[in-house]
Amino acid sequence: MYGDLQALTSALTQLAQPVSILLLVGGIVTGLVIGILPGLGPPIAIALALPFTFYLDTVPSLILLLGIYSAAIYGGSISAIAVGIPGTGAAIATVQDGHKMFKAGQGGEALGFSLTGSIIGGLFSVICLALISPLLAQLAAKFGPREYLAISVFGLVVVVRVAGQSLSKGLLMGGLGIFLTTWGLDELNGTERYTFGSYHLYEGLPLVPFLVGLFAMSEVMIGAERALTKIEFSQASLAVRLPGFRQLANMKDVLLRSSVIGTIIGIIPGEGAAVGAFFAYSEAKRKSAHPEKFGTGIPEGIVAPETANNATVGGALVPTLTLGVPGSPAAAVLLGALLIQGLAPGPRLFAERPDLMYSIFIGLFLINVLMMFIGLVAIRFAARLIMVPTSIILPTVMLLSFVGIYSVSNSFFNVGVLLGAGILGYVVRKLGYSIAPLSIGFVLGPILENALRQSLTIADGSVSEFFNTPIGLTIYAVLLLTILWERIISFFKRR
Repeated sequence: MYGDLQALTSALTQLAQPVSILLLVGGIVTGLVIGILPGLGPPIAIALALPFTFYLDTVPSLILLLGIYSAAIYGGSISAIAVGIPGTGAAIATVQDGHKMFKAGQGGEALGFSLTGSIIGGLFSVICLALISPLLAQLAAKFGPREYLAISVFGLVVVVRVAGQSLSKGLLMGGLGIFLTTWGLDELNGTERYTFGSYHLYEGLPLVPFLVGLFAMSEVMIGAERALTKIEFSQASLAVRLPGFRQLANMKDVLLRSSVIGTIIGIIPGEGAAVGAFFAYSEAKRKSAHPEKFGTGIPEGIVAPETANNATVGGALVPTLTLGVPGSPAAAVLLGALLIQGLAPGPRLFAERPDLMYSIFIGLFLINVLMMFIGLVAIRFAARLIMVPTSIILPTVMLLSFVGIYSVSNSFFNVGVLLGAGILGYVVRKLGYSIAPLSIGFVLGPILENALRQSLTIADGSVSEFFNTPIGLTIYAVLLLTILWERIISFFKRR
């Protein structure tokens, strides 16, 4: 009890530092800007900020990145409602009703419902994160190499399964990500692997330049191909009108259902905010007494996806913090931030740094509360942001990427990795593949390799021993059920 109180006091002290407060607000503002600008998104926003965390302590670093993460997902709804162009993939479902309300002269109400739903969903998921994570961490404390192998396989397979329509493409990208982590000196015997005679590769491909290049630089290359369109609309139409308690009470079922859906979808590795938003939207339509009104411009069509997509933030952090398995591409970059600070996510993190866990829980709660007030102010300037031409956005992203990577390492080799990863991401996306399994494979690769080699050592080379553990066997059974779920459902439907 005393230890918990001491950790809580330490967390509050760190959060009360002026630099933490400044970065908390700065993270929210940065996330809103990135979210509002069409084409960018949370992974790119976090990746751009990642190099600057080298100069910060752990708590301020995570508060900055969490503020960017939460606000970027919400910010995408502003451009989705105002101009029908979602700023992020998580806001695609919001376009259907949000933009129609905007064109009908109800833009203020639409923006108010979006902001309120996002805050409620975010707060709900933070509470779930604080309640579920310690329990899951206690279970994870019993994990050995075979259990970590099982959970790594689970995370990768689920990610590649939902990353696109083709399972083979997802598997190929996940495998490529894992292969790239094998470059460098073997940790066990010191053998050189794919170093190509360069001492720069002895420690493998650096994490931060690779992730920044994969997300930010590839987006710059893709964005440079898009046609430049001039967007104009009345700034007066962005006057927000928040819903009253009676309106929210009438939609309490939608709010609760969407919060639960978003949190659960966030916990499942690889699903992400867009999946949660579409799932919540379809469920709200299915449960509605007037489903035919969805898509014509009704508040429920905004509240459902916006509540769910922000609820995925807390959900995605559950497996990230407790198991070291990122729940989304953005969470994978956050996992990289923890590794940069010398922290290994998992049960030991809860035992050794409870103050950090309290800082994350309380900080994420404060982020959602402050986002209400900062969002009201930011929406007034959204018109100017949305109308910023691509010819300014893309060079700015490129400049931030170069400056951030070089300032951290003073190494042109890392800048080369940045460019190489950007080209790789560009080619992958142009060929119709997803970079999500590639990025998560790159993050999980070392965990998977170490767990596999340790498991083989324990089992004397017997693969059958991988399944000779109750927890691991349960994880593989859930994975098999996940893979076969659609076929099982279709089988019962035919019967």
